[in-house]
Amino acid sequence: MAELIQITDTATFLPALESLSQEQETVIVILTGTVDPSSGKNWCPDCERAKPNINKHVIANAAGRKILMGIVKREEWSGRADHPYKQSALLKARGVPTILLIAGGEVVMRAEKDEDFENEELLKAFTEQ
Repeated sequence: MAELIQITDTATFLPALESLSQEQETVIVILTGTVDPSSGKNWCPDCERAKPNINKHVIANAAGRKILMGIVKREEWSGRADHPYKQSALLKARGVPTILLIAGGEVVMRAEKDEDFENEELLKAFTEQ
């Protein structure tokens, strides 16, 4: 299984991505919503639906690698075009969940549509790079 680096502070996310890019040829980035500790559920229903397949086909297959997970709060994300992950020239995040594969400072693979998270071959491809 992969080592997850979970970051909730957007100010530290991009520097952490830069640092991890120096350690690994490719970096898997997962953007997701926060989980409510009282219910155990993600505020983002799409994230909740995608989680089992992300865990099974990405996280479990990325043994020996570090995965950077950006965890966003609903109030900072929903309806906010100015969120740093949306504004980032590299990430260009449109929604959560999103999975990105970054190599050489560029996004080379992206999963962000509902059907992407049902596509086992696509999800497995993130760990084959």
